[in-house]
Amino acid sequence: MSTDHTRPGLLWEVAVRLCLLSDTHVGAAQAVPRHAAESDVDLHVDRDPRTGVPRLRATTLAGLLRHELAERTGDPRRVRELFGAAESRSAPGPGPDGPLTSALDVDDAAAELPEDTTLAVRVGTRVDPAGGTVRPGRLWQWEVLPAGTVFTAHLRLRVPSPADEARLLTLLVLAAGGLAGEGPGIRVGGRTGRGYGAVRATHWAVERHDLTDEHAWFAYHARTWSERWERGADALGDAPADLSTALDVRLRAEGRAATAAHVAARADLCDHRRRAELHLTLAVAEQPAPAVPSARGPRPEDDRRRASAPPADPSSREPRPGLLMVGDVPAPERLGAVDRAHRHRPVVSDPDKASVRLAPVLGDTALFALFKRIAGRLARDAAEHLGAEEPRWRGWHAHWWGADTDPGTAVPHPSRVRLRSAPHLRGGAPLTTTRLTVDALFGDAVDGRLFTTDLHCGGSGEVVLDVREPDDAVLGLLALVVRELATVPFDTLGAGAGSGNGRLTATRAALTTHAGDGGPPHRVDLLTALFDPAGGEAATARGWVSALRARLAPEGGAGEGP
Repeated sequence: MSTDHTRPGLLWEVAVRLCLLSDTHVGAAQAVPRHAAESDVDLHVDRDPRTGVPRLRATTLAGLLRHELAERTGDPRRVRELFGAAESRSAPGPGPDGPLTSALDVDDAAAELPEDTTLAVRVGTRVDPAGGTVRPGRLWQWEVLPAGTVFTAHLRLRVPSPADEARLLTLLVLAAGGLAGEGPGIRVGGRTGRGYGAVRATHWAVERHDLTDEHAWFAYHARTWSERWERGADALGDAPADLSTALDVRLRAEGRAATAAHVAARADLCDHRRRAELHLTLAVAEQPAPAVPSARGPRPEDDRRRASAPPADPSSREPRPGLLMVGDVPAPERLGAVDRAHRHRPVVSDPDKASVRLAPVLGDTALFALFKRIAGRLARDAAEHLGAEEPRWRGWHAHWWGADTDPGTAVPHPSRVRLRSAPHLRGGAPLTTTRLTVDALFGDAVDGRLFTTDLHCGGSGEVVLDVREPDDAVLGLLALVVRELATVPFDTLGAGAGSGNGRLTATRAALTTHAGDGGPPHRVDLLTALFDPAGGEAATARGWVSALRARLAPEGGAGEGP
């Protein structure tokens, strides 16, 4: 059904305050030449051309909301009804497949940086998953909006008639659900798969205008745009944190209780996304002795020799704190004392007030590369044991973890496994160490080769990996990745791996799958599955590993288990 949104009878003004929970890069629409930028920054954030203030473009926010609605509903008709559609080449002109104006208008939102902070310039890198080091030449400087940055966005929903009100408001609530800060949700800007761009809506304010009434029409159109934006921003002071509540209060105040009840009931429609999320607690530590599961538990091929050891209970073992160095420039007060320091980033402690503090981080690009490296090694070893050719496991691994664009076909390989946000460390303590280079021939220190670093010792971070459209094979691979991190982690994170830095141990691991059919999510504790092979969760994990074996085996043969 085609609906005319150009002559609305009702209009909803919506204001929302968005708080960035992690570093975010919203790129400029047009690259800034180096001679114009007067700096070595390669990638600039988008700015208002009149004021120079960083902004979130209306087209960017509208596109994110549109994508969220499409993912949640899986219904192009509903998306078209709220956000409109361009003219179809197969059916030009008016009609069900013709052009349709969007019912939702969005304005650009200016950035408000946290107090006593400025736009940050970070160093971006490409990490080679095979070696865990930065690839030569893959280093750049880019501007980022730090965590705690606030946007005040203004939207207008045009409703042709009261009969359309409940339906359009429900679609708006579903589209805005990704801004609640729960689940994979909406991510803003670039490199969101590496933990950038986490955002949360902290306040919603709404106002309803009946433009069929002469006085209401003149009252609305008599205000300037500045007055409308200021009025919306002022209403956010004590506004609720979710859009459903704000709409319910306003509708009931307008005598539209039936519409309010309909929107509230339909706002919890089934989320049609098939997804999985792996929640991990990673400690900067290592086991005092190898923690080996029973031979009946899921295990990768390279650990067969340890499979006959008795079961171990991870809860009865206290990991030994380790050292971590994700390199960064030292803080100004430490510039003369140390050469390198562990990375610290702003962390939002209270999104409602945009309160920010500095905290050590577990990593973003390097952390994702660690997971990708472990997964690649496990897939390779299993495929080799099963007798499969290298392209089989490489292509499957690239499908889930991403790969460089093929130069021959120019086809990109985006990752379907994503780091939800860059985790920060809780607990632990800074530790300053001095390192020197020893001459291999004479055994004495080499002159001028003395380095002082500020490391981080101990602590733990909460990590979430999101997987789109997962199958049992990739779930089996994630179970094996957890096994690596919970027993003997061969791979390390950050710098100083040769001197014992960067060991991470999984102390908690839960894999939750969402079928997208309205049923409850299914949760499996992977550590319980690992150390209690007789339980039901271990049986589920073994089924996933069997699917992985079948996927990596040569065509026509299932092979043996990895």
